[in-house]
Amino acid sequence: MININFLVGMPRAGNTILSSILNQNPNVKMSAHSILPTLLDSILQIKNHERFLNFPDSHGIDNIIENIFDNYYKHYDCENIIDRGAWGHYINIIDQMPIKGKKYSVLYRPILEVLASFVKVRKPQHINEFCDDLMMKDNIITEGLTAIRNIVTSEKDYLLITYDDLIKDFSKVLQKLCKYINVSYIEPDYKNIKQLEIKGIKYNDTFINGEFHTLDTGPVRKIETDLEEILPKEVIKKYENFDINFNIKGQ
Repeated sequence: MININFLVGMPRAGNTILSSILNQNPNVKMSAHSILPTLLDSILQIKNHERFLNFPDSHGIDNIIENIFDNYYKHYDCENIIDRGAWGHYINIIDQMPIKGKKYSVLYRPILEVLASFVKVRKPQHINEFCDDLMMKDNIITEGLTAIRNIVTSEKDYLLITYDDLIKDFSKVLQKLCKYINVSYIEPDYKNIKQLEIKGIKYNDTFINGEFHTLDTGPVRKIETDLEEILPKEVIKKYENFDINFNIKGQ
């Protein structure tokens, strides 16, 4: 049985480059943005289907859910998987799964920085409306934000990784992450950063209207952003207090 741990991150927070660099380590594999939460939602919705209600074999559905990770990652030649998705929405279900691991890491970037990053990539004509759409319930930012808040407010232990810490000292963050999930650390080759590819599969961003997963394969660095140059004052005022307050001892 493989070890399944989880990364719950904000978008535009370094998820893809973290996966790409960590995956140089043969002892662990981090997924792309996982399809499994969506798949799990679909399976759970089956219990509302008239055909299931007509013959409600819950045990059969539970068998599928319990084995979803082992089946999905069956072709991976690695015993340690970090599945990257909004798993904070499924804490109770994961608690009941007979899987090893179950440790949560949180990758966080302040909301205004995330909005500014989206604006820089998409270059929308109407920035206010664009940001409001991103912040709507169940959209990509609020999905991650709510999932993270669920973990923070639960009794679960979790490892907090901030975008600034990641970019400032990538090796230090990787060492903490590997130690947290009990995986041997191997220093990556930062001169050999490649676009994220897993089992020959790469992102195809033509389906999401923007180069959101294309990595700068040069030195890891933070591109300084003047929020007031990118975001209207109304957007800054509206969302400047939406961030999560983390209060973690010993990290």
